[in-house]
Amino acid sequence: MTHRELCLFGAQYMKSKGTYEYGKAKYVVCELERIGECPDVFGFGGGRYTQLIEVKVSRADFFSDKHKYWRQNPLSGLGMMRSYLCPKNVIKVEDLPLDWGLFYIDDKCKIECIKRPVMQMSSHVQEIDLICSILRRENVKSQIFSYKKYKYKTN
Repeated sequence: MTHRELCLFGAQYMKSKGTYEYGKAKYVVCELERIGECPDVFGFGGGRYTQLIEVKVSRADFFSDKHKYWRQNPLSGLGMMRSYLCPKNVIKVEDLPLDWGLFYIDDKCKIECIKRPVMQMSSHVQEIDLICSILRRENVKSQIFSYKKYKYKTN
């Protein structure tokens, strides 16, 4: 299975089940290239927390992840719930960073939760920048959103 395929399966899983109990994400982005952390899968809305899935296809890929700025400075990272998704036994629970979750995918593309993530602090500035990047790419123009409706006309 390719990295891209794993990302797409991870995105479907996040949207249908979420990485934590009752945490289905309403909006999910897959492999977003941007300045800053480029998440394999990032989800928000519909649940209480933002979610991140990092896809790893090999142990070497997993161990190289530790050198990324956001792994060494977790408060600068994305996702209040952070997890890895990999083929079975590529990553072991004892290899995980503190509070990260782990999901395995088998040859039949079934995802199994091995360890649920624990909530941690994330960079809300980075997350808002990411959401603004999505809005811009989806051609949502800069605007004022006003939803309050008044019974009486005001001057």
